[in-house]
Amino acid sequence: MQTSAKKPESWLVEPQELSTSFKRILVTTDFSAASRGAFQTALDFSNLFAANLSILHVFEYTAELPPREGEILTEMQDILQDAKDSLNALKREAAIAGVSCEVAIRTGLPSGTIEEFITTEHIDLTIMGTSALHGFERLVFGSTAEAVLRKSPTPVLTVGPRADVGVSRLERPVVFATDFHTTTIHAIRLAAAISEATHSPLHCVHVLPRSVQGGSYADVIPAILSEALHHVATTSGIVVAQPICATTYGSEVSNAVVDYARLHNAKLIVLGIRQASLMSTHTPAHIAYRIITEASCPVLTMAFHPPATHFSSLAAACI
Repeated sequence: MQTSAKKPESWLVEPQELSTSFKRILVTTDFSAASRGAFQTALDFSNLFAANLSILHVFEYTAELPPREGEILTEMQDILQDAKDSLNALKREAAIAGVSCEVAIRTGLPSGTIEEFITTEHIDLTIMGTSALHGFERLVFGSTAEAVLRKSPTPVLTVGPRADVGVSRLERPVVFATDFHTTTIHAIRLAAAISEATHSPLHCVHVLPRSVQGGSYADVIPAILSEALHHVATTSGIVVAQPICATTYGSEVSNAVVDYARLHNAKLIVLGIRQASLMSTHTPAHIAYRIITEASCPVLTMAFHPPATHFSSLAAACI
């Protein structure tokens, strides 16, 4: 692995419009252990950006099991009351942490309900948790998380099962991983904004296939890509004091990114993803999901619409 650290130059281009002002944050919860990690992260981000926090629970029983008997209705009412009590307990905890908070229960299918809430409540950042431990098939939210990750008009931060929460820890870097694709590269603005807000180092990383490691261009290719990463960092629209630009190698992109983040004790990984279905095992979105489930820190993603014409990435590996 090779790295370079340089002072930023003046901004040369205007990046794609992407809000980095998180004033309204949403955390979804099903009151599981996974949701607990997401809630703690939401408190951190709300304090960090002086944001208002909304806690949403989607009550889907009425949509799937319409009551036909009084006993079933009573049971559902008890479940709903338990959910309200749990939400109010989280609200009190947020108040103790100094976070302005409101709670909401909605009924319906989770993915569509969450997407509607994001739009109608003008949410800037959505935070979710997952307890999946062994890959895509065990994603706790199933198609819900897949839909929210790729359809949300705003960034989504997912706290995976191995994530050590604590975004406010100053000594831990923010890692932005990219394949230089034109639809995803501006997610660096999110990474730069969080790096600036937490006074943390920003690492910009690109993964190269192992087939080019140790070849005749072993020194040239990383140097070129480090310069490209530095250009991306210094044209993000947000001042980064000293971005660290690195190239690393791996046969699996997701593993390479996770290993890099773990090696540098990252507090957050930031990815731009194209709005393709996670069900396809070769899409960048699926790679992002694998990073989420294996990373030792939360992962922030922003989905972008692909342009009509695609350009080749600078290397075979992509995020």
